Amino acid sequence: MASRDAPCADGEGPTGNEPDQEPRSPCTPPKGTCASPTGACAAPPPSPPCAPGGSRDPQCTAGPSGAPEGAVGGSWRPNTVEEFLGMKGVEQMFAVTPLPWCPHLTEVRPLPSRGLDAGAPCAVCGSTAENWVCLTCYTVCCSRFVEEHMLYHRLETEHNLVLSYSDLSVWCYACDSYVDNRIIFPHKNAAHISKFGEALPGMP
Repeated sequence: MASRDAPCADGEGPTGNEPDQEPRSPCTPPKGTCASPTGACAAPPPSPPCAPGGSRDPQCTAGPSGAPEGAVGGSWRPNTVEEFLGMKGVEQMFAVTPLPWCPHLTEVRPLPSRGLDAGAPCAVCGSTAENWVCLTCYTVCCSRFVEEHMLYHRLETEHNLVLSYSDLSVWCYACDSYVDNRIIFPHKNAAHISKFGEALPGMP
């Protein structure tokens, strides 16, 4: 370890002409200079920017308001769904509330004796990506995100209530809303048994 009074090994010590500089060891290069023998200096990498509402980067210690964390240290982590969505740039959340009743529930027909097959393909295109089953005639067709064949089925038949094999939700085309009513619980249960091999909680 070099002594503070010893000259630098390369012969470059302080000149005494560096005003307003912090005290440094004689072997510490002045700010803005480079200790590399080639003279080529690489600028230190900039600190990574913090994402809005904090960051998961370990070098970022900003909290939700952008202020640094306290003495406890550590990178900021979201504690609520609102904070997490804020990190992703989502400013407002929307809740989807299904109708407890709709006038088209009378269109629902009893389950077929064979039950439901959550893996059945679309009757038109054969897709199994994302399908719905009509609760009136039990035709299976694909969603509007595939080839829209269930929408075409509704336009042709005016059957309004359909059940999703993806998330077991029920949609009413006429009401333009999801519906959750006891009348359709057996249908959801049959789809759940087909999809997961067990009944819904609370269902026989």
